[in-house]
Amino acid sequence: MRSILVIFCLTWLCACSAPPASEGGFDSDNPASQLYAITRAGQTRDRSAVPELVPLLDSDDPAVRMMSIEALECITGQRLGYNPYGTWSERREATEQWQEAVRKGQFVSPPSPIPNTDERTE
Repeated sequence: MRSILVIFCLTWLCACSAPPASEGGFDSDNPASQLYAITRAGQTRDRSAVPELVPLLDSDDPAVRMMSIEALECITGQRLGYNPYGTWSERREATEQWQEAVRKGQFVSPPSPIPNTDERTE
């Protein structure tokens, strides 16, 4: 009987545990999942993630704001004046610039390739 109770409790605990961070996304309730998605977007330079990252610049969580602007900078090469530790009004102004850039589709297409200066033309 005792072993059945232990198995039941372990099964219940496993069923109630949070999913791994890699299973979340930008809109996850799990902060670890949200930060995982942000970091992954920056590391892979996923330009399609820009519209998802911009709203996170308004987050109450300073870590989410910092990681979001870092990811945006990795992806676009831009910060548009955003400082994750600035005052609310400073952050708001820069966030509006990001929102306008997204509306205009500024960061949708991949950047132009950098010419390879090592290749010799004949």
